[in-house]
Amino acid sequence: MNLPLLRALALPFSTPISRFEEDEGASPDDPQLWLYLGIALVLVLLGGVFAGLTIALMGQDEVYLEVIHDSGEESEKKHAGSVLRLLKRGKHWVLVTLLLSNVITNETLPIILDRSLGGGWPAVVGSTALIVIFGEVIPQSICVRYGLQIGSYLSPVVLGLMYIMSPLAWPTAKLLDYLLGEDHGTVYKKAGLKTLVSLHMSLGKSPGERLNEDEVTIITAVLDLKAKSVRSIMTPIEDVFIMSSDTVLDEKMVDKILQAGYSRIPIHTPNNPRNFIGMLLVRMLITYDPEDAQSVCDLALATLPETAPETSCLDIINFFQEGKSHMVVVSDSPGGQAGALGVVTLEDVIEELIGEEIVDESDVYVDNQRSVRRTLNAPVIIAAPEIAAIQAGSESKSTPVISGSEVEGTNQTFAKPRRTSTGFSHRAAQGIKHLGPSNPANHPSSTKYANIKIKPGREHHHEGENGGERGHGGEAGEDTPLLGRANGS
Repeated sequence: MNLPLLRALALPFSTPISRFEEDEGASPDDPQLWLYLGIALVLVLLGGVFAGLTIALMGQDEVYLEVIHDSGEESEKKHAGSVLRLLKRGKHWVLVTLLLSNVITNETLPIILDRSLGGGWPAVVGSTALIVIFGEVIPQSICVRYGLQIGSYLSPVVLGLMYIMSPLAWPTAKLLDYLLGEDHGTVYKKAGLKTLVSLHMSLGKSPGERLNEDEVTIITAVLDLKAKSVRSIMTPIEDVFIMSSDTVLDEKMVDKILQAGYSRIPIHTPNNPRNFIGMLLVRMLITYDPEDAQSVCDLALATLPETAPETSCLDIINFFQEGKSHMVVVSDSPGGQAGALGVVTLEDVIEELIGEEIVDESDVYVDNQRSVRRTLNAPVIIAAPEIAAIQAGSESKSTPVISGSEVEGTNQTFAKPRRTSTGFSHRAAQGIKHLGPSNPANHPSSTKYANIKIKPGREHHHEGENGGERGHGGEAGEDTPLLGRANGS
């Protein structure tokens, strides 16, 4: 048998086999074995720390941290402040630093295990098990739950690593900022905010921290206020109590106004019920004598703003806050002589603001837009029995009983305004001056909102001492408007 030939054929396999046999790792009696195992344990722990910090810091939303920093408990404020200061230096810089540290640690671990356990499958299996279990799963599970606290405690360590690795990490982070843009946290859209608020009602930790249904309704209604137009909340003009400027305010008409229960009445021109010239404040009739039988145009009329149907409810409530008027006419041609579609009052906007209907003592309808009547009317305000008997010319002393919307024992009789014929001064109408209709200090003829046009209204006139007709300003002989037109109306 040719032995030299067999030795030549076996020569290529002899080197790796002998190397495998020689690379059996360090002996248990070798001190270097325990050194390598200690280094491997440290590397596993460092890998777990870097992996956990990546989750703990990168999983924090800056907007949420700002909220915690401003409104959280003292410990939460402290932790949020530490993490925020670190992330403000550059979120991508923190990310690149932690990833580089984790990669360096995980790539070094197999080398150390190779020297302690020997090459081959023992080192591969050992390093994989240690990295997956102790370097990834356990640290990340802990940091998902306690990420804010851990990130706060270790933020000085991360800051030191950022400066150590800055020659490589900082340029890479700046490149990411340029390509991807800086991350400033999550900013919710209105739809997302409404969903978040709704979830807070059911997912709160305790009943005291959860939002109740009314709070959720109000918050969501406020978020929708800007997108909602006045057309959607207005009372149609067909359902509005309006009056012509030539309407005579006799006893019958004054009673009708009182029974209607409105505090503001739009006034239109005699021949055009869609052309409003001002607004009558019912409080102006407190000292008015129905026996005078004056026309509406003889009284002071407040300014009447008009706006387009597309105007948002938020703009209208901002206008109402100026103190110029609490009623707006919705018109296709604001400031023009026609096109009125409906009216919007402060109460209508507040109802949209809180998401619920407001019903006062004299309301007949719960919802003006849908003409939904209330199930039970408020008690009718009637005069005292003695006054009612005198006014009716009767000796009856029956006592009225108020029960819901029904009055037993008497007809529905309203207390009459004071009359000049009963001995009061014939100048009682002068008391109207201090009641309104508009506070001049609020400049009711002008507004900063371009989508609001204001009708001028009309100044009240009364008989002067000389028998001449005088306005409040002392001008005689002219029916002078209370205020000039504003905004081109």
